Amino acid sequence: MQNLINNLQINIFDQKLYLSIIIILISIVLYKVIQRTINKLLDRDKKSKRLDKKGKTMIKLFTNTVKYLIITIAIALILQVYGINVNSLIAGLGLVSVIAGLAIQDPLKDIVSGINIITDDYYSLGDVINIDGIEGKVIQLGVRTTKILDTKRGDIYVFANRNISKITKVSEELYIDVPLSYDDSIIKQEKVIKESCEKIQKLEHVSEANYIGLNEFASSAIIYKIKILCKPEFKYQVKRQANRIIKLDLDKNKLSIPYTQIVIHNSNTKNS
Repeated sequence: MQNLINNLQINIFDQKLYLSIIIILISIVLYKVIQRTINKLLDRDKKSKRLDKKGKTMIKLFTNTVKYLIITIAIALILQVYGINVNSLIAGLGLVSVIAGLAIQDPLKDIVSGINIITDDYYSLGDVINIDGIEGKVIQLGVRTTKILDTKRGDIYVFANRNISKITKVSEELYIDVPLSYDDSIIKQEKVIKESCEKIQKLEHVSEANYIGLNEFASSAIIYKIKILCKPEFKYQVKRQANRIIKLDLDKNKLSIPYTQIVIHNSNTKNS
């Protein structure tokens, strides 16, 4: 009789185990199907370009929400399989629920902040932003964290959404100052700068490059200003390329970039 009871217990345990494994497998398959469907939608959009940045961000948020929802449902079903009444468990949490609430306070703040960021359109996937002095492209925006790729060094930073309070969205405008000598002709200087702008406009990622005008009479140079419109994530690359073009054109036309000079007057005189 005892052996029969033991065998029945083993069979029941095996059934629960098998059911748990089936629930986990179904959950994984369901999530993979949803994820693949969404990826196909995004791949099609690369050609049609119907979705804007905010739309793509909302799709990513939906994917993350579905993942957490599937995990929650799977855990609840597995608890039910093992005879644990989830409803009673939730109702009887009492003090435990308060402690758990305090424990998950920060994650909840992350989720609320993430939803606010998306609904209020603070920034979206693909935007270049500045957070606490770190400038980078948003490569992942989830309900809990924001991940950006540093446009200067290529480092990847992850910020908890609750800690993001001040954000600067980087624009497409790039300004370059060109200091030139007072000794050269302004007409010639402006002509060369305009020619440089035409070359800069042909650079990759640049949509527009214009000479704005004479910006300042500095102590040792005349400062001319150039305005460039380019993709924010390529600003540093474009600036380096533009500086090279400008310097080559200045050298070709024998225009010099002055440097600060210090003139020292000797007041000592020799008595005769």
